[in-house]
Amino acid sequence: MNIVRLHPAARRAFSLVELVIVVVIIGIIGAIAVPRMSSSADNAAQSAVIADEAVLQLAIDLYATEHGGDLPHVGASTAKEFYQRFYMKTDALGNVSVSGIFGPYINGIPANQINGLNTIRRNGAAAGANTHGWRYDTTSGTIEADHLSGATGYKGHGDTVEKVTEDLIDALP
Repeated sequence: MNIVRLHPAARRAFSLVELVIVVVIIGIIGAIAVPRMSSSADNAAQSAVIADEAVLQLAIDLYATEHGGDLPHVGASTAKEFYQRFYMKTDALGNVSVSGIFGPYINGIPANQINGLNTIRRNGAAAGANTHGWRYDTTSGTIEADHLSGATGYKGHGDTVEKVTEDLIDALP
């Protein structure tokens, strides 16, 4: 008597063709997804720079409002004093003082998320020199990102800022 099987024997492995198809599909998905994720990371860094720039500008504006229009650099005899005016208390004349009634305006200088630097350069070359995290213009009281514009496609606000030569401010610990 012959036995007829209604169901073929269960397959125990994938064929080579099936494996190749799966690998091709994974490759296509990777080719589409990776550039999108990379682009999102660049966009996130650019957004962070714009937000940090706005916070720094607000700190400068608030300092000027509370100190009769004087900007943070006015009367600062050292780079350290200039930095301290952002994240320590000051009196009405802008002197850093524990008993000061104004400030602090920020907890510290944020790092520029594109070049990783958290230093502020006063004047000098227009923003985009990529030597510091930020460029502060003592004439206008504006601050802007100081990274290479072409590095990520982000064009900073300082591409047309007037070039004024003055001293540089180095990072503080």
